Formats: sequence, structure tokens, C-alpha cells
Amino acid sequence: MSNSAEPPGSLLGRILKTPAGMVCIAGVIALAVADAVWLLNGDVGSHAPPPKPDPAAAAADRLLQEQIARAARYIKPTVTASMSDLGGKYFGQPPDPARTRHYYIAAENVQWDFMPAGKDEVCGMPVPLAVETAHQAWRVRYVQYTDGTFTKPIPQPARLGILGPVLRGVVGDYLEVTFLNRAKGGPFSMHPHGVKYDKDSEGSYHSDAADQANQSRVAGAAATSHFEGLGAAVGYGGRFTYVWYCDEQSGPLPSEPSSKGWLYHSHVSSGSEINRGLEGFIIVTDPKRARPDGTPSDVDREMAALFLIYDASGNGSEASEAAGLPMSGTQWAMSQSFREQSERYTINGYIYGNLHGLDMNEGERVRWYLFGLGSEKDLHTAHWHGLRVLEEGQRQTDTIELLPGSMKVADMVADNPGDWLFHCHVEEHMAGGMFARVTVYPRDHAAASREPSKAFFGLTPVER
Repeated sequence: MSNSAEPPGSLLGRILKTPAGMVCIAGVIALAVADAVWLLNGDVGSHAPPPKPDPAAAAADRLLQEQIARAARYIKPTVTASMSDLGGKYFGQPPDPARTRHYYIAAENVQWDFMPAGKDEVCGMPVPLAVETAHQAWRVRYVQYTDGTFTKPIPQPARLGILGPVLRGVVGDYLEVTFLNRAKGGPFSMHPHGVKYDKDSEGSYHSDAADQANQSRVAGAAATSHFEGLGAAVGYGGRFTYVWYCDEQSGPLPSEPSSKGWLYHSHVSSGSEINRGLEGFIIVTDPKRARPDGTPSDVDREMAALFLIYDASGNGSEASEAAGLPMSGTQWAMSQSFREQSERYTINGYIYGNLHGLDMNEGERVRWYLFGLGSEKDLHTAHWHGLRVLEEGQRQTDTIELLPGSMKVADMVADNPGDWLFHCHVEEHMAGGMFARVTVYPRDHAAASREPSKAFFGLTPVER
């Protein structure tokens, strides 16, 4: 009797000929063409020659073109390259020059390497093949410059990794940030947490329809109330100066540590822009517990760690679902498998111990600013081996829980010389490379520089 069951090869062929199947195939090769996929508005830097035309890749490209086109119809830049800088005001008035710290920051396309050493630099274990063969991806970063010509970048400490420039002030200071969008791929912005701002300096995009609905809801609002401000979406080549005020509520309480860390990030389409690398943080210090340069007087060194799972696929993890394509169980499983292989479990944008610079000297008082961002998968537990911290001035621990949007301060006395593991204690995350090395140099060999600009963040603002 002949077997009437369909041969496996024939079944697989039928699956892969469906639109969703083609998208899944595209996922397998997307890492190789990621730069060409998400930088749809043009080339940046030098690239390898494009691969030969492939039907599956073409299907994925069409899908993404449709997504970008829909986004373009929805998002209208509030600032364009042809416009002058309409910012620089705080509730209609320029900020007090004597209390203003001025920063110049550009959004720029970069090819980011999550694992520049090409290997696990801490544990020495083999890394997954999907990571070993594809640990670079196009990102967008915030880059600081010395002045408004945007010609001389200011170097950052290696330990910040992908994070943007650290902005800092004491309570009572204004932070004035001239932002230039040099990045292709969409309008971007700078949205801060914690500090006070007016609507134009919110840096968060909302649709015209929402704005109109708000105006109709509030009597007389047409001339005075807007759901989105001027700095909500800065288009390619545009610039806008945000003004943020470090008021009393942005600073620490007397019972809290002497300084606080607040996130900032692009907020035009927030989730995708954070995944691209547009995030940084602000430090606000209590003036009664601050040095003249604004650093906390009871701290010898500052460290920072952002725990975030990046999607390095280059085509967006929700591509097929967003397009509404039907997917069988097999196709869905293939799609999920590719998503997982594209996840990079990072601390400050690095994996498998490739984050450097977490160095300190024995006896130093070290303040850690800890942050979490991302999705429902980003439930992290920052854990130090060999060292303990005081969390928010209240709890002695060696492990701190972080959720997306978490901003915490932990103080440490570096009392145990040696090389120590620093990692997320979620097993899957650590297996995916979410760890780094912390080095405590002994007192008689204090190799970590104590120069303030090396020990502290953000000591190179350019005053107006």
C-alpha cells in the first residue's frame, strides 16, 4: 500500500511559498542585510556590496517599506532642516545665563559592535554561532560636541558604552540642549525624565489628530493648548534647543543619596528609538552636598549601567505581525526562533564582558546609577560578586531589581580588591552575555585615575 501522506519536503515548500513563510526566510538572512533594511533613507558610511536579489529578502523589504510609509503618514516633523532653531525658551523666557549649562548633542548613525573583541572576554566560554557571526548592527547614537558648529566631538568614557552624553547639574540649574538630527531613518527627539520642562521642550511626539481632539475637548484651547510641542519630532537636518530645569523635585530628598539619575531618550516612536540606541541620563545633585563642579561631595567615583535587550535583527521584531500576515504554528515558531537569535542581552550596549572601564581603587566611595529600559522581557537583577551596595540609602544588598523605566542609585565602598563579575541574575540573560567585569585595584596599586573628568561623568559641558 502506498503512503498517501504528503512528503515533508513538499509540505515545507508549500509553507515557505506563503507570504509569512517568505518573511520568516528573510529573518534568517536579515542580519547580513540589516544596514540596508533599516537605513531606508540612504547609505551611511562604507558598506559591503549588497547581496544578490533574493525573493524572500525582497518580500521582507516590501513589508518594511510599507511600515515606514505608514509611519511617515502618521509622523510629521515639528522641526525641519529649513527652519531656524525655535527653542531656547523656558515657558516663553530665556533661562538665566548664570545658572545654565549648555550642551550640543547630535543624533548620528553608527555601526555598533555589541562584541568588539569577537569573544567572551570574562568567562572565556564559546558564544552562540548567531552572535559570533553577527554582532554588529546599525544604531543611532547621541553624540556630544563642543559648540554649535557640531564639528568637534567630545570623547566619552569607555564605561558608558552606547549611552549618550551625561548631562548634569545641581538643583536650581537649567540644562540647555541644542539637538541636531544628523541621523537618517526618521525624526528623533530628546525627552527627559525627572526635570521640569514646558510643552515645547517635552520632546515627545503626538499626532495632529490627537492635538485637534484635545483642542475640541477643551473650550478655547485652539490658541493655547497643544498636545505636542515644537521639539516633539526633529526631522533630518533640523535642530532644536530644549530647556530643562533642575527644580527641587528633580533633586534628591535629604533622606536620599546626594544625587539622582534620570533617563532621557528619543520619544517620537519611543520603543523603536530606544532599541536603536537613543538613550542617556541626567545627574541632578543636591547643592548642599555638591562640589563646585556639581559632583556629589560624598562620592569618589561614578559608574552607570543600563540593562537592555536590543533587537539586532534590523527589520523589527514585530514585522510580520504588524503586517497582519496569517501565520501557521510552524511559521510562528520559526519567527520566534529568529527573534530570539537576534536578541542581544547588553549592559551599556555590550555583551559577553566586552564592556570595559568598570575600574575603581580600594577604599573609594563609588556611586552606581542603574537603569532599565525595554519591553516585558526586560526584567533584570543587577548583581555584584564580591561587593555590596546600599540601595537608595536604605537597604544593604548585592542585587538590585530593575524594570523598564527603572532609575536607581546604589552606593558602594570598594573594599575587596580583585576582578569581580557584574551581571544580570536572570539565567537566560546571563547565558546571553549580560555580564561584565568590575576591577577593584588594591590600595598600593591604585591604577584607576582619580582625575575628576575620569572619575565622574559629564564634566565637559560648554557654558553659554
